[in-house]
Amino acid sequence: MIKQFHTRPYRLPFQTPWITHSSHRTEREGILVELVDEQGNHAIGECAPLPEIGTETLQQCQRALTPLCQQSLNQPLEPLLEQLSPFRQEAPAACCGVESALIELLAQRQRLTPSRWMNPLATQQVRVNQIAPSLTSASLNPDAGSIIKIKVGIQPIERELAQLKAFATRLPPGGEMRLDANCGWSLEEARQFLAETGTLPIESIEEPLRQPTVESLAQLQSTLPFPIAVDESLSILGLEALLNNHTLRRLVLKPTRMGGPWTTFQTARQLQRSGKEVVITSALESSIGILSAAHCAAAVDPEGQQAHGLTTASWLAEDLGVAAPIKNGILTLP
Repeated sequence: MIKQFHTRPYRLPFQTPWITHSSHRTEREGILVELVDEQGNHAIGECAPLPEIGTETLQQCQRALTPLCQQSLNQPLEPLLEQLSPFRQEAPAACCGVESALIELLAQRQRLTPSRWMNPLATQQVRVNQIAPSLTSASLNPDAGSIIKIKVGIQPIERELAQLKAFATRLPPGGEMRLDANCGWSLEEARQFLAETGTLPIESIEEPLRQPTVESLAQLQSTLPFPIAVDESLSILGLEALLNNHTLRRLVLKPTRMGGPWTTFQTARQLQRSGKEVVITSALESSIGILSAAHCAAAVDPEGQQAHGLTTASWLAEDLGVAAPIKNGILTLP
């Protein structure tokens, strides 16, 4: 039973600005949620709203935590997971913080890690990709994995293609590029860009289209040897439509946008049963939120088939927790 529910806002600067075609951020703001049960166990979850990926605003998150607190106090833990459901659509980041802390408490009671509470087959290791600071940066971490995520769709297509080809020459042996356009192109622009990438070692392309539909993404996918990954447009396209489409094969799930690690795990299982690949990624949280997402990834992908996007802590100039160690592209959970 939840006996105490505390919140604490935070603000953390980025080492360098986080830039996409639609946003420019120099700091990360969010709220920590601490839950204490009747046995004195306590756990911390992170609410890290980011409207550009489909969550509520920080102000909406703050407002949602008041009824979430009222809903949680003096409630048993497991039924409370289901009682969060009415809040998830309007305040997924707030729900994620509460759900993360609940999962931690439930795991503590059984002396399990959160990943093994969700899936007994989970291991303590998660494959991850690294993130390139920019196309022109020569800074790559040899310990952070052979799949390098790169933001595109920011500069003119011809310039980015030239930079991408130059970047490819600096890849480690066996290295691949995971591109993320953050809904930056029209269909014609995406076709133009991707037509020039045939000789490049591309692992996937996330969110290429500015106005995506299931049909337009499937049409584009049919021309490519690597997956198109649906990320922030999931809420627009709809889970059911994606489950019913057999051409699109990869989805990126962010616990902050989905409403929590347990909710994300359940959705991932549904997608996997339909033959979809699932990648779990963070949403620029502190290491507290990233660790929760990493436990989710370990539960979703115990065989390490995918490289998950969990290395964003390096973007923060200050952190709230201790980042899990990463070596040779493997994140080891505590």
